[in-house]
Amino acid sequence: MAVEAVEKRMDGYDIIFMDISMPVMNGFEATRAIRSLENERDERRPATIIALTGLSSARDETEAMTSGVDLFLTKPVSLKEVSRLLDEWQPKSRTDN
Repeated sequence: MAVEAVEKRMDGYDIIFMDISMPVMNGFEATRAIRSLENERDERRPATIIALTGLSSARDETEAMTSGVDLFLTKPVSLKEVSRLLDEWQPKSRTDN
């Protein structure tokens, strides 16, 4: 569903929260597919992808980053922490030049 949502939205997303453990297509595969779609569209500002996962191994984090994830967070994560991260990663509007 994550990839389909990105396909349908022609102007892309600023931030995507990606769960790594999903049925059908895991978060690593979905992130690679989204990055591929962004490349095909020649996105000037690709989405910031934040992985939220219960997986905490170094191997999982490495795979997430090589898949195209920008930030890897292990659940549980507090709302305060998510808010702080959103403030730090706040992208410029897609309509800005």
